Amino acid sequence: MDHRTKAASAAQTMAAATIATLLTGGISVAAELNFSVMESGTYDRAAGQIAAEFKAASGTDVKVSAFPWAVLRQNNTTDLISGTNRYDVMSGGYYLSDVYSYFSTLDDYIARDNYAEGMIPGLLSPGRSEFVSGKSIGIPYGVDAYGLIYNTEMLEKAGVSPEFATWADLAAACEKIVAANAGVACFSHATGNPEQIGGFFFSAYAGTYISKDGKYALDVPAATAAAEEISALWKYLPDKGTALTFDEAHQLFKDQKVAITVTYPSFITNSLDTEESQVKGKWGMSAFPGDGFAWLSLWQLFVPAATEDKDAAWAWIKAFAGPENAKRNLVEHNIGSVWAATYEDPELKAKNAHFWPALTAGFAAAKNPPLSGEAQDLLTNTLQDIVNGRTSAADGIASVASQWATIPVPAAMLEAAAGSGLQDK
Repeated sequence: MDHRTKAASAAQTMAAATIATLLTGGISVAAELNFSVMESGTYDRAAGQIAAEFKAASGTDVKVSAFPWAVLRQNNTTDLISGTNRYDVMSGGYYLSDVYSYFSTLDDYIARDNYAEGMIPGLLSPGRSEFVSGKSIGIPYGVDAYGLIYNTEMLEKAGVSPEFATWADLAAACEKIVAANAGVACFSHATGNPEQIGGFFFSAYAGTYISKDGKYALDVPAATAAAEEISALWKYLPDKGTALTFDEAHQLFKDQKVAITVTYPSFITNSLDTEESQVKGKWGMSAFPGDGFAWLSLWQLFVPAATEDKDAAWAWIKAFAGPENAKRNLVEHNIGSVWAATYEDPELKAKNAHFWPALTAGFAAAKNPPLSGEAQDLLTNTLQDIVNGRTSAADGIASVASQWATIPVPAAMLEAAAGSGLQDK
């Protein structure tokens, strides 16, 4: 029996035990649950795999509805506001703050099952996970933080150390990298996804996002300087590199056409050390630049208040997001585990020694900006205008600051900002 067969068998046993416990307690289990999740080839694949095991163990048919990120965000929001009630469990994040009132609190389930025991410290807390009035509404299941992945041979050839305190430091190193490696561009990034430029800004900008009186606000000089740093870096993208998908940006790194890629590590690291990889054994990951914070990706599972069978929804959450499947989800689907024990697994720890120290340090320090979807979209769309020369950094940031003043801050964002130290005192 190979490791995948063993893992599948263990997961099926776990799901059966979970449902058996519910049934023993006289709790009915839904015939069907509908689950919305991101279409990524990772989260959705894991959901499909576990759903099959969950049905075999419980009889509950979990319908997995997968969508690209922007569509998932819109579908979840529309489903809640319209009262369509199509999804019993939703996958999302802090950008759903405008509709937090539609979700159930989960504190009773967490306490009953001591669910947080063994989780990475601090993840299930305000400012990282999602809370309303001090009560938990989100359950973390996939953690990632923006990372800088580099080709060791190319940087060594250029005499460049893979440690960059700021994006300006990286821009200076890019001059050396390009000069020393003929035909190679400095870095790639998913520039065609406009929201992803936020990863550069959140790390470059060390100011707050919400004023003392609870309004969206920026330290305009600091934000302008951050935007200028990013704009100066953009000239080191590859030719026609301002509209890359994640896959295209990653492929450039895999093909050794760029020396660095800036991305969510879970999207690429599992493909870099395969036998077919051109960069196997010659890549690493460094601390993320900037005095701000690396952008945290912490997927959450939410249960809408309209979900009829919340016990069944909770059983699915534990099967999909709990510690029993964490190692398999990481190994087979590259989903970052929220469970500390995964990173102490001797075999995995040794195998991933070339990047796990930077990765896990990123998890510990990363944050989410306390921004609603509207406020974040305005910022990132404006940053795109700045780096692509459609407006100056000064004018663009001034425009964001002016328009932010008119956008209401959801109560949940105030709670998150206080928890993460991103509100002006």
